[in-house]
Amino acid sequence: MSGNVIRYFTRGNTAKGLYSLLDTNLQGIQQVFLVDGGTPAEKKACFQQLIDLMLAKGMDMELLHCPGDPDQVEGIIAIEKSAAILMKQAAPAVSGPHVQYVKIPGRADIPADKRQKVLQLAEQAEEARQNAYTCFQQALVVHDEWEAIYIKQLDKSRANELSNEIIAQLIPSAAVGKKATVKHRFLGAATPKGAVDFVGNLTDGLAKRYFIKGRAGTGKSTVLKKIASAAEEKGYDIEIYHCGFDPASVDMVIIRELGFAIFDSTAPHEYFPEKATDSIIDLYQEIIKAGTDEKYAAEIQEIAGRYKAFMSRGTAYLAESKRCKEEMAACYPQAADLQTINRLCNEIIARL
Repeated sequence: MSGNVIRYFTRGNTAKGLYSLLDTNLQGIQQVFLVDGGTPAEKKACFQQLIDLMLAKGMDMELLHCPGDPDQVEGIIAIEKSAAILMKQAAPAVSGPHVQYVKIPGRADIPADKRQKVLQLAEQAEEARQNAYTCFQQALVVHDEWEAIYIKQLDKSRANELSNEIIAQLIPSAAVGKKATVKHRFLGAATPKGAVDFVGNLTDGLAKRYFIKGRAGTGKSTVLKKIASAAEEKGYDIEIYHCGFDPASVDMVIIRELGFAIFDSTAPHEYFPEKATDSIIDLYQEIIKAGTDEKYAAEIQEIAGRYKAFMSRGTAYLAESKRCKEEMAACYPQAADLQTINRLCNEIIARL
């Protein structure tokens, strides 16, 4: 027996720095376990053991991945148990009477001859991370130039009309008689590996998927925000997935009660229909003056080149930061006390 698992990020390496959307995902959570202590290897082993134990018990889970290492889970939410298990460093603002602190036993001591090296690596890792954010900030400025080309060619009247048509198609006119629960997340993130997303996992099993195509500045985020607002007004629970590059922008809305996802299906999370129930909504064709791509081809190519250069540089800095952290982790004793970790994990599971 195995539970259902969805994966997403609640933190992102964005043009606005390290950005967290964790809070709204803890709505209704009555227990929060903050895990601290241990070596990096022991923390990783602890969370993998928790996932394995919870899957074996058939628990449904939401896994929160780390933007600094997308293969690493930094949080587990078990909705049916009204519980969350989080790495303390990933949830520095979480506090309150419902919080329980769990410390991995033992001391994560660094050998004396490696302490200076660890301090230097920590400084290098942080400097590289901040350099990445600077690159993403510069990329956002360039992206605004890109958007401006299409915004000037946009038919605002048709854009509003189309938004209303989509809302009428997706959201029933009658309210459901409850207050909506709205959760904000990231479907993907800028990581040391480049852009990573969980669109496939998040939309798996939904009856309908709508792929919004378009260019920068064609109103994809605006349409999604309007859909979310209309659904919230009617009382539907909503998952709003923000852009991992610019958190002010929205990339996907999922309303599981209505069985659909609608998302920005352009790079770096470009997908195409695979099922008979998948549909494309092409905003470029619908609301942008014909011939815009051709008319501004040279300008668009130059802007796109600058944008990609900044993004590539930012990714390289994230990779450098991760490399430094891996070197730091190698300075700790490598043998994890798996028996102790197993006992700790079973204690947490028993308290859920």
